[in-house]
Amino acid sequence: MKRSLVLVALLIAGCGVQPTEPIGGSRAKGAVIYLVQDGEVTPVLRPTRHESSQLSALELLAQGVPPGGLYTTEVPHDLGPKSVDDKTVAVTVDVTTLSTMAVAQIVCTAAAPGPVTLQGGGQTRGPVSCPD
Repeated sequence: MKRSLVLVALLIAGCGVQPTEPIGGSRAKGAVIYLVQDGEVTPVLRPTRHESSQLSALELLAQGVPPGGLYTTEVPHDLGPKSVDDKTVAVTVDVTTLSTMAVAQIVCTAAAPGPVTLQGGGQTRGPVSCPD
């Protein structure tokens, strides 16, 4: 009986840790770029020293991936993103030479709220949406 009373007293007392409010933090710094894994475009967080813009995310995408990793890319290294807004992504390469997968990687990485048009090399492609 004495053990039961001690156990009940311990349960009532709890562990002594007082509840506190969550501590606020800052948003993780990085850029979400879309790479290819098993034939699908997949979001990957790439750490950066600062918050990223759509243009800086596309610059990271153009840097490619290390060999032998889990991901691949079809985006050419000379993509040279020039500008990005909610409806247009301008690059330095001829957009008609890009594979369907490369286009999906670019459009998804641009993180536009709707379809975007790719422009580059004097050509236009789209509007194109990020595949679901």
